[in-house]
Amino acid sequence: MPPSLNIISDPRTKILVVDDNRPAAMSLTWAMETQGYDVMTCFDGPEALSIADDFLPQVILLDIGMSVMDGLEVCRRIRADPLLSGTVVYAQTAWGDALMRKQTREAGFDRHITKPINLDSLLILIGSDEQRRH
Repeated sequence: MPPSLNIISDPRTKILVVDDNRPAAMSLTWAMETQGYDVMTCFDGPEALSIADDFLPQVILLDIGMSVMDGLEVCRRIRADPLLSGTVVYAQTAWGDALMRKQTREAGFDRHITKPINLDSLLILIGSDEQRRH
């Protein structure tokens, strides 16, 4: 069921969802699409880097615990890419402890969201980040 909030400020905002858990990735993609966002989905780090360079998302929802290339490394590479300098990157992870939060900050993530993701809270954060960009 879609969330009750619809706080999208720019329906052309592009979001890249990256998670090696396919059902979780597709569920989050669907939720973002129902809010009017332009969404692409992928399931590993190398694919995320390739898609991001072509898609140029404003927001990336990036899982940390992926097997091919973890989200920390993906984020570091995104931060090193001038084409993606304005992209807001959200860590989405089951790990919410202080050490993991420190690691996500050091890797260059803008936000740390602990799974399971509260969709209404996520939409508020994305809306807030959209407002700051404009």
